[in-house]
Amino acid sequence: MFRRAASVAWKYKKTTVFAVGLTYGGYRINKALKGQAMVNIKPQTVLTWRIVNGLIVESPTFYDVGGSRIVSEILNKMVRDPDEVTMLEALMSLEMAAKDPRVEAIAIDLTTNSKSSSGKAGGSAGVSMAQAQELRTALLSFREQKKQQHGPDGGRVYFYVDSFDSQATYYLASACSDIIVQPTGYVPLTGVTTQHFFARRFLDMIGVKPVAESRKDFKSVMSMFTESTMPEKQRENITRLLASLNDMLVADIASVKREGAAPPLTEEIVRAAMVEGPLLAPDAVNRNLISRCGYALDVDSVIGPRSKCGISLYGLARGIETFKASGEDNTTVGLVFLIGTIGRTGTNSARSVAESLIKTAMDPSVSAVVFRIDSGGGDAIASDTIACAVDHIQNTIGKPVVASYGTVAASGAIFASAMCRKIFADPATITGSIGVASARPIFTKKLLDYVGLDIEELRSVDNRSRSLIEEPSGAELQRYKKRVDAIYDDFVSRVAKGRKYTAEEAEAVAQGQVFTGAQAKENGLVDELGGLTRAIEAAAQLGRSPSDNYKADITENICVKVIPMKTQFNAWQQLNPTASQMLQAEVEHILLEDNPHGVDAKLDNIYFKR
Repeated sequence: MFRRAASVAWKYKKTTVFAVGLTYGGYRINKALKGQAMVNIKPQTVLTWRIVNGLIVESPTFYDVGGSRIVSEILNKMVRDPDEVTMLEALMSLEMAAKDPRVEAIAIDLTTNSKSSSGKAGGSAGVSMAQAQELRTALLSFREQKKQQHGPDGGRVYFYVDSFDSQATYYLASACSDIIVQPTGYVPLTGVTTQHFFARRFLDMIGVKPVAESRKDFKSVMSMFTESTMPEKQRENITRLLASLNDMLVADIASVKREGAAPPLTEEIVRAAMVEGPLLAPDAVNRNLISRCGYALDVDSVIGPRSKCGISLYGLARGIETFKASGEDNTTVGLVFLIGTIGRTGTNSARSVAESLIKTAMDPSVSAVVFRIDSGGGDAIASDTIACAVDHIQNTIGKPVVASYGTVAASGAIFASAMCRKIFADPATITGSIGVASARPIFTKKLLDYVGLDIEELRSVDNRSRSLIEEPSGAELQRYKKRVDAIYDDFVSRVAKGRKYTAEEAEAVAQGQVFTGAQAKENGLVDELGGLTRAIEAAAQLGRSPSDNYKADITENICVKVIPMKTQFNAWQQLNPTASQMLQAEVEHILLEDNPHGVDAKLDNIYFKR
């Protein structure tokens, strides 16, 4: 009987594999939905938050299986780590919990032995300073509101970690009332540092000559190829940047008071710790930088008989409550991401980002669009493609676009977003770098002789602009410089128009200079300091008529339609082991189907665009 069953299964192997995968996916989805439906927020609840892999992801990754809607939905339910929390989910859950009297405390676990259900080890590296800043604001607000609800002892936030692996993670933890670190752990307070490598001597040694143009003196991206030491203008700019980041780091850490026998934490203590760091946990306790030494196993004794609720499930449950209570007076805001290098190719190319922006804005239920950016820039043409989409949404479709700068939004990311109706940034966001850089290598005779190569170039016309063995000179070099100048002038004029600068004011913040978000607020590159939720509230307000009696509140009357970053699914090992065994690589050929239609899956007051 077994052989007969196996024979039938093999004969219809494609159908069998598809059915097994569909069944397993349905099981996972049904399990998740049952878990969501059973959430009941009780009085005296403690929120628990396990930060998976030490990362706070900006966008939920959406694996796109060749346009197959159903399979993509099943696949993403199977692959996504149930403990993974995005930046938006974390911020919304924390802000809703702050107003919810049923929630008394929060317990955050970042120990490296924490594991998700898929077996990925956790860790305390990966949180950026800007992300930590947004989350700190939410945590401090939670603590303050809980003191008003429950008295001076309310709003305890417990942060458990075996050892801090990054300064930014400690910066996040410093907003908590109780920081517990294993006795053998470290607190890596060492100040803000950056390293720059210069390869000019190496290139000279091997016989490669870079032909590069930068606009202007502060644009540093090409100096690593053209210089052997840091140019003075760039040193001056980066020194100011580091000082700004370090000052806010010190001030923010020292501003949070914790109970303890050690002397009160001051800026002087924090600066001294940076000079001597990294510190062992017992030394950090003596300086009141952490609360005590302990272990993650102690969390249950701290929570005691109180109810526990995971932060993700809490957010879903509160979303249902809020959506039902708010009735029809909701405003829907679309959320589109620009993450990573801006380019013209790839799954998340400029064309793809532009299409996501426009499709989101054309949705009749969407009143405004928030453009969340975490990008250091990239291709000028690609940046222009995205900028055109922003212009089209605001000028033709007639809906506002609000930019939210995350960890970094610089160079081409500024070009793409300069015309947004409003721009928000965190104080620690790295932004600016309004400038242009271009380069190509020239292979000298020294290199060719060394490697034993000979090159001959044949041309239909006398144009050496793409030559790898001849430097541009004369009129050709002037044309090359003119092209770079034209892109720079267009960039600066676009910033001037979007930020309402005069030509002189725009030039003063350009030239390739890099700023913190705090500095950018002072010079007008950003409108307001604030995180993602503040940008969403501003977009919702702009999307409503001024005559409406409406005050945007992310916790009460805003629906967010999230359009996640897409990834072509070509790595079946992303599935957990059980699913990997059931779904063989051959399934890829079965599941690829041409389906140009997407689907909106509404999860409470958060929407996910597929």
